[in-house]
Amino acid sequence: MKIEKMNSIQPQNFVTISPPMNILIKQLTYTQYIVPVTGPIGEIYEHGEITQILADATAKDEIHIQLSSPGGSLETCDYLCRRMDECEATIVVEIGLTCASAASAIALHADEWVIHDSSTMMVHACSYSPGYGKESDVRLSVAYTERVNREWVERTYAGFLTDEEFVDILDNGKDLYFFADDLRERLPKYAKYRAER
Repeated sequence: MKIEKMNSIQPQNFVTISPPMNILIKQLTYTQYIVPVTGPIGEIYEHGEITQILADATAKDEIHIQLSSPGGSLETCDYLCRRMDECEATIVVEIGLTCASAASAIALHADEWVIHDSSTMMVHACSYSPGYGKESDVRLSVAYTERVNREWVERTYAGFLTDEEFVDILDNGKDLYFFADDLRERLPKYAKYRAER
């Protein structure tokens, strides 16, 4: 049995091009989480999923919070804001038509914002009922809540509100409303304030 060797025939116009040696190719993977936060801010245990995402996300990831809420629990809001501060990922908050009270504080803990023409924000001091019991107990409860509220508002909205606006909400009981044009003007200044701190 005779075995013949066959030569392959190359096309006349065929040219092999090697990639340049100075180009590096890296394939990066990251996760983008889309988290709708709508409705009232309830109890802490109701927000276990977002708490887990904030804990697990890495510095390469992005968490996009679609925020549209009338506010709610100050305790839950404070808890979520602390988890946002600890999170390594970039947090983007899309401000909805209603971003009021506790929701406005959550929005301010983002790294970036998406502001639509319909976006609004409302800021005020916390609302509470003084409770029941002996007069001295009610008085102590009011004094405690007043201090917690004042310190929390001053800490949370520093760099976003003016001194006059702090007086309006803390001493005069006013609600402050901000619309899309206000937010587009204030939030970049607020981001710069935070970066400088």
